[in-house]
Amino acid sequence: MEPCIIIHGGSRTIPEDRKESYRQHVQMAARKGYEVLLEGGSALDAVEAAVRNMEDNPIFNAGRGCALTEDNTAELDALIMDGHNLATGAVACVSDIANPVSLARRVMEDTPHCLLAAEGALKFAKKIGFPIVENPSELITDESHERSADALNYLGTVENYVETVKQKEADVAAAAATRQGFDTVGAVALDSHGRLASATSTGGLPKKMLGRVGDTPLVGCGGYANTVAAASTTGHGESIMKTVLAWDVVRNVEDGLNPMQACEKSVNKMVTSIQGVGGVIALNSRGEFGRAFSSQQMAWASVSGHVIKSGLDRAEEQEVPL
Repeated sequence: MEPCIIIHGGSRTIPEDRKESYRQHVQMAARKGYEVLLEGGSALDAVEAAVRNMEDNPIFNAGRGCALTEDNTAELDALIMDGHNLATGAVACVSDIANPVSLARRVMEDTPHCLLAAEGALKFAKKIGFPIVENPSELITDESHERSADALNYLGTVENYVETVKQKEADVAAAAATRQGFDTVGAVALDSHGRLASATSTGGLPKKMLGRVGDTPLVGCGGYANTVAAASTTGHGESIMKTVLAWDVVRNVEDGLNPMQACEKSVNKMVTSIQGVGGVIALNSRGEFGRAFSSQQMAWASVSGHVIKSGLDRAEEQEVPL
């Protein structure tokens, strides 16, 4: 089986002067995951490595550089899932963890649970000797403050927030200027044994209320993987939760659609039913990729057969040798 991986760096409007940077960084993360696959690592190892790379990169809203809450604090969410046996681990509202995707994996492997949150997740991390950020402010960067300064205050209604982010054509330039969007990161991979995995990580909505949990750590919403397909989502969490977007994509593949058709059908369903903003990547057990998004852009990169492809806009795609 030829291993492959596809990753996303968020569903958003990407300012013109940042497009090349986003492309380079998603390519870097995809390469990181693919290297793990080439070395014989599992799909689970690969998606964790790719997502950790993006958590460590402040250009993305995950881990270091994450968006801030209404109180200017960090609350991170992450999910990882093994399609081979449906094993799942997730964490929500963690403030002292630089790589929540790796803690999510420890939840999956070292507890009987699927999801730990807030103080419970931190207590578990300390119990197993997982690295703790002694000063949570270390996760807060200039990018974090920029995201908060540019964001609308989330104390308004979800509907108002979505309507403002999903701008009409006349306001696209304004959306780009304020860099509004949802920078959740994720990866799905297929290893040489034919096993699929998915992982997703985020800092959540900028200016979100304390304790708010979006789609990312929820099975079937932020991500899903089984023996048929794997998916990872990005976008407005409440919209994705209402449509169970990741599971909907996998179900479409199970019903006979290829991953591209499955992603497009599910995103269109989210848009038509609740005007949801977001995107999704997917991969099936044959190594076929899919992606779709309702935002202005979604940064993504895939690697298969030592060729890396990447894109930002719907009609734009670049392909170069690895």
